[in-house]
Amino acid sequence: MEMLKAEATLQYDTLLVASPSGRGGEENECQFQRLNAQRPDNRIESEGGYIETWNPNNQEFQCAGVALSRTVLRRNALRRPFYSNAPLEIYVQQGSGYFGLIFPGCPSTYEEPAQEGRRYQSQKPSRRFQVGQDDPSQQQQDSHQKVHRFDEGDLIAVPTGVAFWMYNDEDTDVVTVTLSDTSSIHNQLDQFPRRFYLAGNQEQEFLRYQQQQGSRPHYRQISPRVRGDEQENEGSNIFSGFAQEFLQHAFQVDRQTVENLRGENEREEQGAIVTVKGGLRILSPDEEDESSRSPPSRREEFDEDRSRPQQRGKYDENRRGYKNGIEETICSASVKKNLGRSSNPDIYNPQAGSLRSVNELDLPILGWLGLSAQHGTIYRNAMFVPHYTLNAHTIVVALNGRAHVQVVDSNGNRVYDEELQEGHVLVVPQNFAVAAKAQSENYEYLAFKTDSRPSIANLAGENSIIDNLPEEVVANSYRLPREQARQLKNNNPFKFFVPPFDHQSMREVA
Repeated sequence: MEMLKAEATLQYDTLLVASPSGRGGEENECQFQRLNAQRPDNRIESEGGYIETWNPNNQEFQCAGVALSRTVLRRNALRRPFYSNAPLEIYVQQGSGYFGLIFPGCPSTYEEPAQEGRRYQSQKPSRRFQVGQDDPSQQQQDSHQKVHRFDEGDLIAVPTGVAFWMYNDEDTDVVTVTLSDTSSIHNQLDQFPRRFYLAGNQEQEFLRYQQQQGSRPHYRQISPRVRGDEQENEGSNIFSGFAQEFLQHAFQVDRQTVENLRGENEREEQGAIVTVKGGLRILSPDEEDESSRSPPSRREEFDEDRSRPQQRGKYDENRRGYKNGIEETICSASVKKNLGRSSNPDIYNPQAGSLRSVNELDLPILGWLGLSAQHGTIYRNAMFVPHYTLNAHTIVVALNGRAHVQVVDSNGNRVYDEELQEGHVLVVPQNFAVAAKAQSENYEYLAFKTDSRPSIANLAGENSIIDNLPEEVVANSYRLPREQARQLKNNNPFKFFVPPFDHQSMREVA
């Protein structure tokens, strides 16, 4: 039985390696005299929305080995399928809809119901049929891989090379923030974010930065060939580079279909996000007849977090990460987890704020990607105590409100001391100490981490590094009387978030 099980499943722990990141960087990439908060500096408009990008050539992003983009999908907008040379973490800041991941080699488990008047066949009919066959009864029954529902606050994990699409079926715009981990060992191209589009004829969102950098691909480019009156031009979708006869042979379709496949009949304004007239009709779990039972909420119906047992298993010392207890296969893997505002945060202080994290223990696929994320809220004048991340860079995205943030490097220099505002992105390098104090009613932020199980060390408060030092060590290290050393260790009873503090009320120690 064990042998059959091993042959039938592809376990995540066989895909994990000692270090899921090729991070390390070139010399001086993480040497900063000053950190700068970044804003997106490029927008590509499409028919159904737009994509904004941050410049990946900035030193901060080069240090962390990541790239960042933001996508907005309007009503009935479809983000055309693409795959990437790097693992992606996609955070849904606003809206809801559907998305799909196409894992190569996995079966099509969603099948359209049989047409009315036809009996369901347990065996799918042959895919061979004549071009131009109009008899509906002979048409191929559609099937596809799983379609997922996403909601505001969801974190979606997309492995390298796995095709991804997204669709907004609501009136509210969908807003997502995407991190590309270009330093991952799963990316064996250069450390530049690339989108391999499977449809359309649109501008690559990061191409302009590559041109600015003056970098050239590490492969030989072949000049367009001219055959008769036809010139075979390179395009922006992966099929546009193939000759028409190749595609006709591969798909066994007519010339007109191939032209559309290559993006030859595209209007320039359509772009990477198209509007679906009348809405997209796709097979998903909520299309079943629920007349016999009261319909659950979408969150209940599609929440993969609740549909799977929360087993954390035992640690496998021979491979990085925990077994998930279910021996999850790649084809049935959970790929999303809600990270947004939660009634059950990991850290909560009713007077100061809350924090929720998603790592490989919560979403096993993150162990493969080598990434994780946090969502935090800090109330006005409350503080997240000085702390640092032991084993990861942190990419902070200010989602709402503003906060005064300070970052200190290994030399004790304050390399950032400014107000971080909504829309700003700040990269905090590994081991750099950071503290934040909210300046607005609610400061809400997202923090991407470049490790699947990051560790945070607090420098102040209960159970911090200072708190865990012997009193004698504190007194002699800082040349303090014993009473002051004791106060330094014990005066702050909070672990992470500290409520507003009245400095005037502090009683001076004699």
